[in-house]
Amino acid sequence: MPNVIALTRGQTSLQLALAGVFVEETPTVDLAEKRIAELLESREARVIIVQEEYRTEFSEWFAERLRRHKGLPLIVYCPAFEEEESNVDAYLTAVLKPAIGYEIRLE
Repeated sequence: MPNVIALTRGQTSLQLALAGVFVEETPTVDLAEKRIAELLESREARVIIVQEEYRTEFSEWFAERLRRHKGLPLIVYCPAFEEEESNVDAYLTAVLKPAIGYEIRLE
């Protein structure tokens, strides 16, 4: 199993897959919650990239669980790539570089 897993849907899945990230399509927030819970229990991955939209869609109980989570796996939220005005490179660099020591550039 890869060390970095992305749980996304739509265009974000394609973009991350093209960047070389292992992607698991999660078309609904319920499937995303279930898979994140599995990954937290099994510790299969060291980094879980979650689509930013899911953060506001998570159930209140699950959102609180993620807020209390510490240690590995690291949970990182990724904004949608459809938005032209967001600076995804700067966001990923600011979040991932301190955590994993590598800079990720998407072109």
